[in-house]
Amino acid sequence: MSERIEARPLLAVAVWGAAVAAAVLALVPVLDLAMARLLWSGFPEAGPLTEHALIALTFLAAAAAGMQGKHLALGAAPEAANAFTRIVAYLRSGAAAAVDVVLLCASASLLLIGFEPGDTAFGIPMAFFASPMAIGLLIMTVSDVWRSKGRLRAASILGLAAGLFLSSAAVSNILSSFGVYSELVSTVSMAAGSFSHAAAAPLIALLVALAFMGLPLYAVISGAAMLLYLGSGSAVELIPSEAYSLLMNDSMPAIPLFTLAGFVLSESGAGRRLVDVFRELFGWLPGGEAFAAVLVCAFFTTFTGANGVAILALGGILATVLIGSGSYDESFAHGYLTASSSVGLLFPPSMAVIVYAVNATFVVQGEAAFTIGDMFLGGIIPGALLVLAMGAMGVFKSLKTRSSRRKFDSKAAASATWKALPEILIPLFILVMYLSGFAGIAEIGAIILVYVVVVEGPIRKDLDLKAMAAALGKALPVAGGALIIIAAARGLSFYTMQAGLPELFSAWMTSVVSSRLVFLLLLNLALLLVGCFMDIFSAVLVISPLVIPLGAAYGVHPVHLGVIFIMNLSIGFLTPPIGMNLFLASYAFGKPVMRIYKDVLPFFVVQLAVLAIVTWVPWFSLVLMR
Repeated sequence: MSERIEARPLLAVAVWGAAVAAAVLALVPVLDLAMARLLWSGFPEAGPLTEHALIALTFLAAAAAGMQGKHLALGAAPEAANAFTRIVAYLRSGAAAAVDVVLLCASASLLLIGFEPGDTAFGIPMAFFASPMAIGLLIMTVSDVWRSKGRLRAASILGLAAGLFLSSAAVSNILSSFGVYSELVSTVSMAAGSFSHAAAAPLIALLVALAFMGLPLYAVISGAAMLLYLGSGSAVELIPSEAYSLLMNDSMPAIPLFTLAGFVLSESGAGRRLVDVFRELFGWLPGGEAFAAVLVCAFFTTFTGANGVAILALGGILATVLIGSGSYDESFAHGYLTASSSVGLLFPPSMAVIVYAVNATFVVQGEAAFTIGDMFLGGIIPGALLVLAMGAMGVFKSLKTRSSRRKFDSKAAASATWKALPEILIPLFILVMYLSGFAGIAEIGAIILVYVVVVEGPIRKDLDLKAMAAALGKALPVAGGALIIIAAARGLSFYTMQAGLPELFSAWMTSVVSSRLVFLLLLNLALLLVGCFMDIFSAVLVISPLVIPLGAAYGVHPVHLGVIFIMNLSIGFLTPPIGMNLFLASYAFGKPVMRIYKDVLPFFVVQLAVLAIVTWVPWFSLVLMR
């Protein structure tokens, strides 16, 4: 309790700062669009304001996520109290502090030396608008020490010292920007480079091991990138610089905007209304309830971009509907919902699709280049196949049990549809606005967030002001946690490209494997394994730069490759022994993980069959593009 009280001022700064940034991110694009349509002149400096609001949201929400213990890791901290777990805790605290202070120093250096003096917005230097990057990292660094105590605090302080040693080149740049030149700091920076060159491999291995014992994934990725850059003689400022460049992409604000909208929907009564409407429309058919459950899961997975929200927010409701229909037992219902929890990742406005498309445009140039719209079109049919396959399993089970069916009631269906109409219209709004060119994907995200807040708040009154704030407060750390991983992964991705690793890997693979079919088989196996161990955003950013050139060498279109990539990762969440959705389902349904493995297995096999069809028949991914 004392840690929470001590950290409260820092947490308040992070949360309120992130909330203000989210408000700017949502309102400025809407105002800009309205003014451009009505007054023929948009909101002044809307672009820089929106882009830098995303910077503020990313790093301040990430700071809030850290203080609330919500950063994503590959595994939980060991619980048993013994010498080993104490050593792990010391290493974890020290590593987190070291990485945070390096990122802080690199960001501060970038702010001082990386912006042109004449680069301004509203007459204010652009570095000022980018300063929340360093402020958020400062809060994270201070809280590393502030929230720990005893020997853990000592470990954090040692980590700070190690981080200052590793960031000595950045410190030297900071000092030089004020006209201070230190031979000692320059000497230390040379020693840090030599140390990183010699110790990079074992230290990266240690970071990876700590990732399975509670070290946040952003720290693992950033730490690995930091050691690789320093060891190769490059500037550590490249990590925040690449993060800044990625977040400046005009599509990136869509990620937190749709995530916030999805959480507002999940906290309101939207889930129940959608369950009711799909049950009334399809419940009279064999397997209708199951098909309705898949559609609801796809809807929420698509909008939140957060894996597992469908299970945690709606698992109980949907399981009750399935079991109550009389067609499905508990094992089938729990396995079915677990397997359906990530089927929406290929549909617009999926965050995974946006991140892949943004990153692929960084890798793919020239005639092979494509847009986010192409990627969305490529995912529609494969995503529909996955939904239909899951629905078919529900139909088969219902026919097998021969349970009695409810009669179709047109009045009840019309009433349920009317009640859920504002939510049902959201995907249609998105497609119409995007395909008509009325707005870009980030502007659409802002419009949808404002729409959802207004509909679920003042109009429906499902969420009062306090509940709305709680829903948004719950979403901000999730958005920040995802964005800080994306930002960190971009730095590591840039290193792999700078070092020429994709070309080397491509040359080696083509010399070993000549068959395109064998390559695709190996790719699927590798990506399923990656899906077990990594979240979808870092996997896309770290692995796709290696895979996209390789796919080109075997004649695989980057959109088709993206569909394979994302579908593999979504199925990887179900892959034993450590697929993330298996553990979330175990928590949501109160069942042992081994039982969840057994319940999910038939659905896992069916999804693999769909994956095989989509992989070896490119037509499904490319036909709508043509």
